[in-house]
Amino acid sequence: MDSPTIFRWKSDPFIRRMAGDPAVPVQLEDERQDIERSAGACEQLYLMVVLRETEQPIGYVRVNWMDAGRRSAWLRFALGEHRGHGYASDAIQCLLARLFREGTHRVDAEAYEFNHASLRLLERLGFRREGVRREAHFDGQRYADVVAFGLLEADFRHPERGQCLPRADQPSGPTALSP
Repeated sequence: MDSPTIFRWKSDPFIRRMAGDPAVPVQLEDERQDIERSAGACEQLYLMVVLRETEQPIGYVRVNWMDAGRRSAWLRFALGEHRGHGYASDAIQCLLARLFREGTHRVDAEAYEFNHASLRLLERLGFRREGVRREAHFDGQRYADVVAFGLLEADFRHPERGQCLPRADQPSGPTALSP
């Protein structure tokens, strides 16, 4: 896992506004420590999204387990400069297929009300809007609602056979997931 790359992404003003907290400073050492903690932790999975042809890291997906039995998870994700090409959809769909195949029952996700791309992505992947946490996020200028989503295994549209390779964390599309 590449902490300088993740630090660069999380320092990007666009990502800080769309998926982070602009008021909280991003520090390289904090990112390195976070990656080290997650690498050895059984309660989370932190993967890089890479372009298959070049192995260039373009983003990350992260799952935190909400219970010891790994039946309920919380999804987080971000892409660096390669937004708008379907890479997040490709990577998250295959990650979800893996999680549900391994016994996860439910995956939660959140998006800020102004992050229209993430709201659309989660809905396209089958997540259902389950609620709104009113004015729960301050983006540095104003308060914004946080939209809560949930996806049950029973509601997930599994990828067509062959869309994800036998290791479900390795989609056959333009992206792959790497620890």
